[in-house]
Amino acid sequence: MRDGPQYGLSILDRLKDQAGLDVAEGSIYPLLHRLERAGSIKAEWRLDEEGTRPRKYYVLTASGHRELDAATDEWGRISQALNSFLNRTVDHDRN
Repeated sequence: MRDGPQYGLSILDRLKDQAGLDVAEGSIYPLLHRLERAGSIKAEWRLDEEGTRPRKYYVLTASGHRELDAATDEWGRISQALNSFLNRTVDHDRN
């Protein structure tokens, strides 16, 4: 949602295609509802491109953007620390 409004199945498809995660369709919607109740995202109904049916689109709120930025920074720190640890462990095991 950082790049703009997304509907649930498009979020699910991106998680599968771009992140390689096998996320069940039934698990994404409870998460989206929790994020909406927390004020991190807001939802609105829109017609799809063909104008044939409405879809619920989700967009980050200002607080959601701040939370995402903080979580991204934290994930980067954790990932870097774990990679450093694993590299030292592998190097130690080789010697």
